[in-house]
Amino acid sequence: MPREVTLLCRRPVEVRDVAEALLVHDETWGVRALDDGPVMQVCRDAEHPVVTVLGVKRVDSSDEVERILPDAPTLELPLWWVDAVTPAGPDGESGISAALEAAIELDAVCLVHGD
Repeated sequence: MPREVTLLCRRPVEVRDVAEALLVHDETWGVRALDDGPVMQVCRDAEHPVVTVLGVKRVDSSDEVERILPDAPTLELPLWWVDAVTPAGPDGESGISAALEAAIELDAVCLVHGD
């Protein structure tokens, strides 16, 4: 089953920034745009996505974060909320590792759902 990943970034980011930070994990991976650009997929090769970055939203209210992610740490606002998903299996595990590394690059907190 796919797993959801949330990055809470302390500085402004766009989907492309997140995809590029994910590539730091493995320089052989590539990026492709889906749905004419708003969604980006980081792939091991043409057949194997490892992380799909669904979007970025600026958040100005801690109430929203607390309501949806009650276990998230308290962060200074505004923050940029990134939704991503990884596939099941080894490719997804690689995607989660990449997301954890990308969080460092993006000055973010990474929350993996379903652990």
